Amino acid sequence: MAIWTDLTRRGPDEVRAAPASMLGFASWLHGDGAKAWCALDQVPAGRSYSMAAIVASALQNGIHPREWKRNQTQMRDITTELDETFVPKPPGRQRDIPGTQPVTDRPAPGRRGGPR
Repeated sequence: MAIWTDLTRRGPDEVRAAPASMLGFASWLHGDGAKAWCALDQVPAGRSYSMAAIVASALQNGIHPREWKRNQTQMRDITTELDETFVPKPPGRQRDIPGTQPVTDRPAPGRRGGPR
């Protein structure tokens, strides 16, 4: 998970969807749903990415990570039906990956503009 965390922190918006989705997936597989949600929040707004949709669906539906191995084929089939841009966010608040420091030269992923 260390490499996905590092790539998510350092990656520009154009490429952040992949490592953030993989960090979410790895976190979920290790039983850390909170970190998985935080990782998914780093997927830039408006970016469609099917892996993010898979992880979000697993988290929303309370699927235990051990089910992944048993149901990989079925989960792959489900991805064709998902809206890839769907990554839920809590109302009025952006989650952050624990331990990250804000970057001052650009707004946080999914946020528009500067400070309020």
